[in-house]
Amino acid sequence: MKFIIGIAIALLCVSSSVTSNTYIGKWKITGGSIIEIYKEGDHFYGKIDKRAEKPLSNFNGLDNKNPKKELQNRPLLGMVILDNLSYQDGVLSGGTIYNADSGKSYAVKVWINQDDTNLCYIRAYKSILFKTFKAVRVIN
Repeated sequence: MKFIIGIAIALLCVSSSVTSNTYIGKWKITGGSIIEIYKEGDHFYGKIDKRAEKPLSNFNGLDNKNPKKELQNRPLLGMVILDNLSYQDGVLSGGTIYNADSGKSYAVKVWINQDDTNLCYIRAYKSILFKTFKAVRVIN
């Protein structure tokens, strides 16, 4: 009986390897950009730490595609693009992601692969459609 209880506890520990702190750090997205995810209070945010070597747009490094004219001259580096995410059941959700290539924001869900905590997925939703990006932890 003690053996079965021991196995059950071990399985619970393995399945809960993703905690809220697992998300904190730098993540390189397919395409080359790096986002730094951090926590303030009870919410998570992500800012652009490094741009891709060959960006799709905004070649001058500014937020040119933003629909608000007054924001079009702000630099992309350091800009918060993941906003107001909450941690629940191993996943970050409930916030938005800003796409500087289009100037639009979308609902977002972020989760980490339980088998490889250095692999993360970022899914942006537009109505019932979505696009998922893979990100790999940047290890210094």
